[in-house]
Amino acid sequence: MLKRFIRNLFSERGDDYTFYRSNGSDFTFLERAGLYVHIPFCRNKCPYCPYYKINYDRDKAYKFKESLLKEIKEYGHKFKYRTVNSIYFGGGTPTLLINEIPDILKNIDKYFNIEGEIALETNPAEITKNLVIKLRKMNFSLISLGVQSFQQKFLDTLGRKYTVKTTEKAVELLVNGGFNTINIDLMFVLPNQNIKDIEYDIDKALSLGVDQITFYPLFTFPYTSVGKLKKLKNIGLPNHYRRKKMYYYIYKRMKKEGFRQTSVWSFNRYGNKTYSSVTRDYYLGFGPGAASYNGKGFYFNVFSVDEYIKMIDDKLPIVLKMSVSNRMAKLFWLYWRFYETYVPVGRYRDLFKSDLYTDFGKLLKFIEMAGFARRNNDILELTIRGSYYIHLIQNYFALNYINKIWDKSWGNVKPDNISL
Repeated sequence: MLKRFIRNLFSERGDDYTFYRSNGSDFTFLERAGLYVHIPFCRNKCPYCPYYKINYDRDKAYKFKESLLKEIKEYGHKFKYRTVNSIYFGGGTPTLLINEIPDILKNIDKYFNIEGEIALETNPAEITKNLVIKLRKMNFSLISLGVQSFQQKFLDTLGRKYTVKTTEKAVELLVNGGFNTINIDLMFVLPNQNIKDIEYDIDKALSLGVDQITFYPLFTFPYTSVGKLKKLKNIGLPNHYRRKKMYYYIYKRMKKEGFRQTSVWSFNRYGNKTYSSVTRDYYLGFGPGAASYNGKGFYFNVFSVDEYIKMIDDKLPIVLKMSVSNRMAKLFWLYWRFYETYVPVGRYRDLFKSDLYTDFGKLLKFIEMAGFARRNNDILELTIRGSYYIHLIQNYFALNYINKIWDKSWGNVKPDNISL
């Protein structure tokens, strides 16, 4: 009830937070947007991972790639030569299709005007010297590695199928690979983890020379194997005191090391490009389970490789849409700017032709008075307190919505509607 009250407090009358069945025929692409390519294959599916993925199968991967090229071509014919300000390959494990990615990029380049960075995520078990060379030849510049921990006891707890030695070697190869930014993911508030464990992981990451570190708590979605089967003991949202203590330690330590905060989770060395997978204003998603957003609506592709392959022969693989009002679009933009820990007031004015404080003055004044943010000229910056509570809001609000969408879409690949 509290979530619904807060949502309704800032929404327009008539806003409907419901996804309905859609074929995406009304989708329009803006002049500039990011591209997301979802590669849904993994060698080993981590029990806590919520993203749509299946076990790697060579034959199915080939069919998927051919369908992906058809989807790119379909959008390419509709929106030829639109400007792409970033390309992000996520998964799954995108590097499982490392030999197919050149063809994918070639086809994107054929239809779109690529101006931005090309980014990719992967895991330590996939990294070899030869893979690094291939990624550089394809002009990937931002790489994220799902390390999670440099301690074997936590890798084992999380079901990661690699060793600490493999992890350290992978980081070294990437750091010396000539990329603009190497991000690694580390996890906190794991079962039996303490401040000393976090300190050890940060020390190791810094000694290896990574450019950015992103820290995540262990999210538990009901439809993951962790959520369903409870295979990992004592998994769940940790108590407030332990969570806050660890988050504050991470924040203060990274600031002390001279890193700048680029999101509630991420800290980047000054002067390096920021790696981020979620903060584009607008984006077009390719692949099963991928999402698209154009300021007027959110769209989801079907959550099934088999259905995706079938559908693309006749039409786009979009199955769900939620319409977005002008007010909702503003709220969505504001939320992600808080996620990035700063709100550029002038950018809001340019994008929406409106004044931020006129639209959300009461909310912003409350945030400032509560010590969550401070105004610095034309920028509203989050404090450490604000960063901590935004990360809680993401747990209890945003991830709850994601859970509803993904849970129902996995169980029914073409649901009639999903109410948030």
